Amino acid sequence: MTELLPRGLLARLTQLLRVVPVVVLEGPRACGKTAVGSMLKAAGSMVTVADLSDPTTLAAATASPTTFVESLGTPAFIDEVQLVPELTVAVKRIVDRTGDPGAFVLTGSSRLGRTELGGSDPLAGRAARVRLWPMTQGELGGSPVTVIPALFADDPLTGGGTPISPADLQRRIARGGIPTIAGVRADVPDVVRPQLIAEYVEGVLHHETGRRHDRAELLRTYRYLAATTARLLNTSNVADDLGAKRETVQTRIATLDGSFLLHSLAARRSGEHRTLTAHPKVHVIDTSIATWASRAGTEPPPELWGALVETFVVNELCAQAAWSTQQITVRHWRDTARKLEVDAVIAAPDGRAVGVEVKAGADVRPDDLKGLTALLADDEQIHRGVVFYTGAQVLQLSERIWAVPISALWEDPFDRGQQGGLKKVVAPDPSPSDHPAGSPTAELNGLLST
Repeated sequence: MTELLPRGLLARLTQLLRVVPVVVLEGPRACGKTAVGSMLKAAGSMVTVADLSDPTTLAAATASPTTFVESLGTPAFIDEVQLVPELTVAVKRIVDRTGDPGAFVLTGSSRLGRTELGGSDPLAGRAARVRLWPMTQGELGGSPVTVIPALFADDPLTGGGTPISPADLQRRIARGGIPTIAGVRADVPDVVRPQLIAEYVEGVLHHETGRRHDRAELLRTYRYLAATTARLLNTSNVADDLGAKRETVQTRIATLDGSFLLHSLAARRSGEHRTLTAHPKVHVIDTSIATWASRAGTEPPPELWGALVETFVVNELCAQAAWSTQQITVRHWRDTARKLEVDAVIAAPDGRAVGVEVKAGADVRPDDLKGLTALLADDEQIHRGVVFYTGAQVLQLSERIWAVPISALWEDPFDRGQQGGLKKVVAPDPSPSDHPAGSPTAELNGLLST
């Protein structure tokens, strides 16, 4: 068996298992949730791993969800729980009876537990939900790292890294991070990748949508949205472009979001005297899919290239934010009155935030800083602004704005001795000695603070 590449989310999972009865691990199909179960079992954090994609296991779980769950040795990792939604109710009954922390990890490639019991969530108050994203560039390279602590460091950012050529960046974008498409186990030739992506998308739609939609129209809607990644979502405009009813498009988008084929950044509101957009910004879950959907060649037009690079950086940041032991949020900012925008705003639980702009080239001009400058002036909680670009140097562009190489998302460009620098994510030792016998309330508050 090929050695599994480490995942940055393992540290957060391990800590959550100390304090909550259930961890719900959600994310796109085939992004590595099953492999995470194998890693947790190998580390001694799980006694049982049950995969509902196995027909025999699925039949047993379907026949009697309660009996199936009660027969498992705990802690138990149950994969693809969306195939038997009633299992969430059975898990609820067990954890209500025992109250043991870390009893279950439930995974799903669609959202779990929110529709049973008359629309309420059976696991509310009992579970922490975390998302496993497609693999980051650091994970694909065998070393999960996060740049987010460096962005929030108090010291100025200094240093130099590795420039990234357009060809290298395009290869990374086209490869994406879904393991089978990225070629984690075996090399995937470029000529084969589009077929794998098409089969992946059609497979997700087949498994996750059932008979709720015309699958051909849902696929058309998704390909349209994926080809226009990093856009503000205006459902009326999308409906007009697709020749469909607005309500129909809204339902399709909700299904695609619930199946983790898309994700959206909500708008950050600041400076209420301004006219700020409330529209979310929609990104495709993996840049390999955006490349396929847009039919981007070796030299995509500038607007498309800029959107692909923006989604590439935003997805890396969202994945790294999910690893944090604190609740890091990622949003976007746009002032429609002044026609200014910032691609992403990363916010920490203490209120501080970092504005992020993405440039698809090696030159950062004064006009590129207008959005960040306005955000810094309007929002006193913004700690600094950062422009990710394809150059090699960490450069201070103004009093509170820095240019940082895109390669900092997986390499360390920062001078040692500064608080800045990439942080390697390492899962804590899951041995019983690390599990305090006292009340977990304080630790839980620290992990889930908002």
